[in-house]
Amino acid sequence: MIAVAKTGGQLIAYSDRFSYSGMTGKNILNPVVKDAALAVKDTKGPAAEDTTAKDDTAATDTANDDLYNVEYTMQTGPTRYAPMQPVPPTKITATNTKPLYPTSSVQIAKTRLPIPSQQTTLTASQTYSVSSVENTVAPAPHATDDMAKFLRRWED
Repeated sequence: MIAVAKTGGQLIAYSDRFSYSGMTGKNILNPVVKDAALAVKDTKGPAAEDTTAKDDTAATDTANDDLYNVEYTMQTGPTRYAPMQPVPPTKITATNTKPLYPTSSVQIAKTRLPIPSQQTTLTASQTYSVSSVENTVAPAPHATDDMAKFLRRWED
């Protein structure tokens, strides 16, 4: 579960793992996956990650913002950071628009590709909030059904 704090940051809580027993089969696991699965000794999940704002929020916010400012295609490593999509305006005034981010090139693979090193992409937390109110107006009544009126003639 990921919870975003009102003061900034987020809390990521992981659930415990589950396990199966007594399953059989032939070549059901890749050797690498099998070794990793056998290395797990219990069902306790990873510890929670708490990056909610504490007393020294200015330093951590600046460091985290820098990660999201590096162009996505220039990032390396197991985690990449994507910027938050900007909030659309209420009116469209632009007549000559250009892309927000540069396009990326595509190359068709002609041979097997290596296993990707990227494991996850993190997107910046929302920087805006939306407020709404409940519609308290009663719904409009249903239109009368002519067939229902016709059939009511013979009700006893």
